[in-house]
Amino acid sequence: MVKDKHVGLWELKLSDEGSDGFHKAVRIAISCINDHNKYYEKVLRNAMEIVGINEDALTRVIVTRAEKDLEDIKKVYYKRNSVQLEHAVAKKTSGDYKKFLLTLMGKEE
Repeated sequence: MVKDKHVGLWELKLSDEGSDGFHKAVRIAISCINDHNKYYEKVLRNAMEIVGINEDALTRVIVTRAEKDLEDIKKVYYKRNSVQLEHAVAKKTSGDYKKFLLTLMGKEE
């Protein structure tokens, strides 16, 4: 994949534009295209940083990326947060939901 040398300029220009839904969606799409592992790490981090958790975001990323590139995302998560993703998920979840996510992540409780 060849990255356009002007992508950074587009991101900068978009950040100068308004904060309406369209510009936000385009910025998200560009960040996902540029480095999808970093994007998914951010989604997981944000899902677990709030009081409680954002179960929809957490589930969506783990379920959809489990057979694709979750191992790479876990590495990015550890590098950014200095904690294993499995430990963060185990700390923020409980019961069958916790068992389900950890199983998808390849780690039993």
